[in-house]
Amino acid sequence: MSQLIRYPRAPQCFSCIRSILTGKSPLALSPFRTQIRGKKKKVKLPLTINVKLLKDVRGYGRKGAIVPVMPGRMRNIWYPSKRAEYMTSAILKTMPDVVIERDFTFGMDRVVEVKAAKKAAAAPVQTKLLTPQRITQILSQTIPTYLDFYRPLIFTPEPSTPAPAPRTSTDSISAAAADLAAAFEPLPQPKPQNTAIYGSVSTADIVTVMQAALNVESLEDEDALLVVLSADDINIVQEEGKEGVGEVDRIKSVGEFMVEIQVRGGEPVRRIVRVMAQGKPGLRL
Repeated sequence: MSQLIRYPRAPQCFSCIRSILTGKSPLALSPFRTQIRGKKKKVKLPLTINVKLLKDVRGYGRKGAIVPVMPGRMRNIWYPSKRAEYMTSAILKTMPDVVIERDFTFGMDRVVEVKAAKKAAAAPVQTKLLTPQRITQILSQTIPTYLDFYRPLIFTPEPSTPAPAPRTSTDSISAAAADLAAAFEPLPQPKPQNTAIYGSVSTADIVTVMQAALNVESLEDEDALLVVLSADDINIVQEEGKEGVGEVDRIKSVGEFMVEIQVRGGEPVRRIVRVMAQGKPGLRL
């Protein structure tokens, strides 16, 4: 509560002077005049306002419906995005039969359908499982007998041998004896041909070729798509007396090599990998 104190001014006319003198004026009793203000009352704004929908709004109603909405939602969201327009009292008076009501169920059926579809999509998919015998049959019919790979050879230059020194007359007898002894020696065996290659053939390369063959077969047999191979399923057979298998999972020379496709619970399938020379040999320095 506040008080407003105003000091009296000097009377400006004879009527005011007469009132003060006769005691009819309040100033005659007190030199001060006090104004007391009452308690202020806060204006209560409406909780909702009526608007007309310009688009279908889920949970409110169809386009053209008049619904109550919070002023903040209308001011910050709906009006800037042109979802609704304001309805004044003058406009509402011209529409006495209009029903102002929010439809809470409008558009909710679609939400339920979307949630049900998401729930169904999240459910585990029942995939078809193939037996080991069926996998062995598909691999035997699909994977070709020979799998060909081409790699460039590694060429290692031979060290040059110095030319023999010219013989003198003093060395003629010893040279003739050496030639006679060399005539009775066995002929030297030919050097083995160099078969080293640039870029080994790994089990991952073999799987790539086999998986491509399965994809082609899937056009006629859908079960071929369910056969998935990995590098761990390929085993390079180590044959006795044969070189070229540098490691357990890769081939490092030209030639033919036996590989096994391991089928868990089934018989292994054997195929032959042929590594052949490609183009000109490379030079190893």
